[in-house]
Amino acid sequence: MKRVLRFLIYLYPAWWRRRYGRELEALLEDSGSRWRDVWDLFWGAMQMQMSKWTFGAIVLACGIAGLALAGALAYSMPYQYQSTAILKVPAAETDTLLPETATAALSRALLVRIIQDEGLYLQEQKAMPMEDVIERMRRAILIRPAGRNLVAVRFSDADPSTAQHVTQRLAGRFEGFEVLDPPSEPKRVGEGKRHGLAHLGFPAGMLFGVVLALILRLRRSQAAN
Repeated sequence: MKRVLRFLIYLYPAWWRRRYGRELEALLEDSGSRWRDVWDLFWGAMQMQMSKWTFGAIVLACGIAGLALAGALAYSMPYQYQSTAILKVPAAETDTLLPETATAALSRALLVRIIQDEGLYLQEQKAMPMEDVIERMRRAILIRPAGRNLVAVRFSDADPSTAQHVTQRLAGRFEGFEVLDPPSEPKRVGEGKRHGLAHLGFPAGMLFGVVLALILRLRRSQAAN
């Protein structure tokens, strides 16, 4: 978040940065960062820069700012890593053993133990009930068929070693299954979403620029009258 705020300082005029830039950077370091601060910095910079800009310049500048802001947000997000184990179950027991074992692997007691043993979601544990933390972990787990008499067990986490270790623990809960492929080396995922978010910034910024330019034009007209 602070990287985004420091970037927004460069949207201000050069004379303003020379006079107040260091003071503002020091203030940002000492204070907590909020999304409201992002908006306040961006809006203040735009008001200074656009006081004499044309309609087209405002729209283009907002598009570029939107691209930069979306890019900064997208690439400041922590990476996610996935590790996958492939298990085999006897064909005669697929319909009954797999659902029962999958349910046991996702039981509340087991997930609580893994969360505590691995130190998962420490910030979330401080901010939300344990049931919500458990639900978040369930969303990071994928158990699905991977072929004839095969099942894939996958876990995602921001830490690659944790992703692999938790996948190993989950796979170990499938008693009676043969491990064909042990938990794989963690692979980084989510690049497509990052790129998509970054590319969305330019059109979104231009749309905002059109609205902003119309508002500023209306204000100038009212001030002239």
